Amino acid sequence: MSQQADDPNEPLPRKSRADALAWAEQYTTAMAHYAGVKATDDPAPAEDFEKCVGRDDEVPDDGRFTLTYAVYAQVPQDRHIEAVRKVRRALEEHGVRVTSYEERPQRPEAVLYGFHDKERFSLIADSVKPPNLLRFSVSTPCFLPPGAEQQRF
Repeated sequence: MSQQADDPNEPLPRKSRADALAWAEQYTTAMAHYAGVKATDDPAPAEDFEKCVGRDDEVPDDGRFTLTYAVYAQVPQDRHIEAVRKVRRALEEHGVRVTSYEERPQRPEAVLYGFHDKERFSLIADSVKPPNLLRFSVSTPCFLPPGAEQQRF
């Protein structure tokens, strides 16, 4: 679920679904690169476009959307913590605020959540199941398609 800014009628950033997907693909590929791994097609990348939902649960009809996109990398489980540490360092250098970070050496696995305050997107780098799988995911802010008229509330 996405939340609008303080002013529900503040102009939204504009981006087409294709451009949002291309950006998400580039960003998750960069995250994998920072980790020193390569995203694979097994499992396949996951993309989820959703309608934006406002603070008071309003759902506009103007075509605005968010995108959550994830890629996966096959990485031996004993390298997960090291890989996510590398991602953390690189993201912090690129303006991402780490909002939560946990290492679980007994498993071993790592979980990182971050947010880019300026561009208003969130991200995840974490160990997922089955073992030996890392996920790199980004979630965009609410975008209005080019040419669409923004609905007012």
